[in-house]
Amino acid sequence: MNDDLNNGTTQPPRQPPPAAPPADPAAPAPGGQPPRWRVEHILIGVAVLASGLMFSAYRYFARDLPSTSRLEMIEPTLKTQVFGADSSVVGEYFVEDRALVPLEDLPPYLVDAFIAIEDRKFYTHWGVDMFGIARAVVINARRGQRVQGGSTITQQLGRNLFDMFENTLTRKIKEAMLAMRIERAYSKDEILEMYLNQIYFGGGAHGVEAAAQTFFGKKAKELTIGEATMIAGLPKNPRDYSPINHLERAMQRRDVVLAAMVDTGKLTRAEADSISVEPVNVRPGKPGQSEFAAYFLEEVRQYLEERYGSDRIYRDGLKVYTGLDPLLQRAAEDSMESQLARMEKWRNYSETKPSYEAALAAGEAVGTPAYLQGAVVAIDVKSGLVRALVGGRSFKDSKFDRAVQAKRQPGSAFKPFIFAAAMENGYTPADILLDAPIVLDLPNGDVWKPQNYSETFEGEVTLRHALNVSINIAAIRLLMAMGPAEAINMAHRLGIKSDLEAVYSLALGVSEVTLLEMTNAYATLAAGGMRGDALLVKKVVDREGRVLEENSIYREEVVDPAVNYMITSLLESVMNEGFGHNARVNGFNEPAAGKTGTTDLCTDAWFVGFTGDLAVGVWSGFDEKKTMGARMTGSAVSLPTWTSVMKTYYAHRHAPDFPEVQGVEYRIICEKTGLLATEFCPRIRREVFIVGTEPRRSCDRHGSASARPVQDMQSVEELDRRILEEH
Repeated sequence: MNDDLNNGTTQPPRQPPPAAPPADPAAPAPGGQPPRWRVEHILIGVAVLASGLMFSAYRYFARDLPSTSRLEMIEPTLKTQVFGADSSVVGEYFVEDRALVPLEDLPPYLVDAFIAIEDRKFYTHWGVDMFGIARAVVINARRGQRVQGGSTITQQLGRNLFDMFENTLTRKIKEAMLAMRIERAYSKDEILEMYLNQIYFGGGAHGVEAAAQTFFGKKAKELTIGEATMIAGLPKNPRDYSPINHLERAMQRRDVVLAAMVDTGKLTRAEADSISVEPVNVRPGKPGQSEFAAYFLEEVRQYLEERYGSDRIYRDGLKVYTGLDPLLQRAAEDSMESQLARMEKWRNYSETKPSYEAALAAGEAVGTPAYLQGAVVAIDVKSGLVRALVGGRSFKDSKFDRAVQAKRQPGSAFKPFIFAAAMENGYTPADILLDAPIVLDLPNGDVWKPQNYSETFEGEVTLRHALNVSINIAAIRLLMAMGPAEAINMAHRLGIKSDLEAVYSLALGVSEVTLLEMTNAYATLAAGGMRGDALLVKKVVDREGRVLEENSIYREEVVDPAVNYMITSLLESVMNEGFGHNARVNGFNEPAAGKTGTTDLCTDAWFVGFTGDLAVGVWSGFDEKKTMGARMTGSAVSLPTWTSVMKTYYAHRHAPDFPEVQGVEYRIICEKTGLLATEFCPRIRREVFIVGTEPRRSCDRHGSASARPVQDMQSVEELDRRILEEH
């Protein structure tokens, strides 16, 4: 029992101890440590400050980086390719030599080689390989020089796409940031494809396709493993590892790539050893490096630049389709060069092409070349496309295009326009012209006494004979009879665009024209009197396959078909009987028509002619208007080149006959009088006339007026045989 109870006394209840007074916020924690809340605030502040600094740094470094939208629209500069009629590439225009090739079209071992030597963790990193960077730092520190770079394929791509090549810490940071952006915008395969199409390999080649062409003369998909590994080793140092300039170093670098492929399991050691002893066959072969079709390509370039601007030509990868026939172009270049070289040797000129180029190679100041020059143009009659164009003997020596830019006197090659105008005005091939001395008073008071090339006169001649042997006096009299305006009108309708002077010497071809104009005008005759402008470009397609332009010739009738048929017949006679006959002697026997042209003192030598398929013009001479020497005529100098070009074109085909047209008929005439031939006429021929213009009476100069016409006595076939024997 409780003692207090037992004593009868009462105790007060026990009170709890008083509460401790509240802590002073400012009081220091035990041991002198700052309060926890202050640490937390400081940490938050530091984090905010660090985030701000990092954000500012990011903003600072990212301000010059391309946007994500720009990254998603990366389009590397592509070369424009020019295709010939056979779909082969005949030339290219580029700032960077590059052709895009899809990743799936590349051999797997080529891709494996690049990944092994450039970025083994490519498919696992996120744009930057931190371990690779650390490894490079350690190795470079040990070696005391920059041995490894540590840049991933993605970093290299960004550096190349956006020209980030300065070797600074700032650039490195930006490069890493850009690589991460690229990784967010593209898949790994897309990045790898862009890299392989973008990276520089030396020799002007950007991308593996261009590199394969540059160093081995083949497409990337055709590379052997040895060639592929040699190319994969180039980006590290394109100059020092070039197989063209430093083959031994290139082979050593190839072996490094092979070893890397062994390390990554893509090759066995035995395979790598076998590849390393294979012979290396370096065959440089890029289109556009030679002078082939150089003048043609320059004309096409100017055409494109005028329409699309230079940026699109050199960066946008246009595909330009032309009518150039590579075989015919080569024949035109080679035959012209060999012919002019023969002329140089024969005439013993003071400057020749070999002597000029020897002086150039020796470093002598030689200036503009003064050696003998030439030009050739070939136009397809049906399509109007230029099949061949040669503007000189060497584009390297002289960029001046003598086919398009040079205006020269065409000489007698202009006469067909005068004779065509005459027949349009009622003349016939059988009409008589007088070849006799003539004296003309000129407006300036001078006296002009024109001469024939032969310095002889034949008296009365037919129009056909006058054109056959290019009689100057007869042509002048014909022009005087109808007036120069008629001839000028005809020339312009046929396709001559140059200004022509309305003087009687126009009959001798004194007004200057270009070879392209002349050839196109003759092509109008070949097309039956239907004129159209010659076409350099058939089609242009952009890098996405969109057709930017597609051209076809538009021809309009400018000469009556019957008149055109008669002038064509006259020009056929030039080939068969006149100054173009050497083409037949030298083996060109297809139906053809053409005309020589030789100016005073033999300063210009022309031959322009055509078949039903092709019109070809050839000019020869010096750039300075000076004589080539005696007997350097169109027949002697330019016709051989024309013949070679035509023989090449018709090596495996035949030219069509010129089709007869309505409104013409034939009569057998006396060549001396132009009247209907009789059995007594010594020289006869089958002549063509527009219906209603044929002669009505028989020749009365040979035998009696009552003699029977020849057509009553023998067949046309017998007459043709007799005419052939006479000539």
